[in-house]
Amino acid sequence: MELLIVRHGESVANAEGRMQGQEDYPLSDLGQRQAAVLGRFLRSREFRFDACYTSPLTRARATALALTSALGLPEAELEPALSELHAGSLQGLTRAEIDAQFPSFLRRGLSGLGDFAEYGGESYDDVQLRVQALVERWHHRHLVDAHRVLAVAHGGVNFQLLKALVCDPVPRVMSVNFGNCSATLVRVRERRGVYLGELVFHLPVDLLGAASGEGLVGVF
Repeated sequence: MELLIVRHGESVANAEGRMQGQEDYPLSDLGQRQAAVLGRFLRSREFRFDACYTSPLTRARATALALTSALGLPEAELEPALSELHAGSLQGLTRAEIDAQFPSFLRRGLSGLGDFAEYGGESYDDVQLRVQALVERWHHRHLVDAHRVLAVAHGGVNFQLLKALVCDPVPRVMSVNFGNCSATLVRVRERRGVYLGELVFHLPVDLLGAASGEGLVGVF
């Protein structure tokens, strides 16, 4: 099975520097252009998919629709497990607002990132259980050499998903930048009795000719 993991294009909240979590925001104009550029790239390389999944959140669904439309595919199936990490009380806040209201968040170490339990959101362990259960379902549905799957989601959940696919055991800390509309191809196959992913490429959208938007606002 090959899995192409895509982060949604820039959202309005990304442009404003807000922590989104599971709050629902639309794509910005730049995000729509990013999705169109990635769609044209996949079409030009004749990518074909046997299944397409998307987070139910608007920014991911709009990105997925741009990609499936460019490829002449049916709309992606909604997959709740691809929803972004729930960030509790931090959702909807800018960096400055988080620093003022929840200063401990911006001062925590690397090993604390991805755990929002302290703020009423999802814990790290809960998120890993969620993505590992999704990987297990995909193994049963699509673990065929010729199957290629498209999954459109979010920076936080994509980070946790990639770790679950390519690492055994899964580390708490790994450094990969999931910029808006980045595309990450993972090939999953059996290796010594374990189904493990190999990272084939991790492609930022600015290499395809679209502005990334990264660096314009603070990244959480």
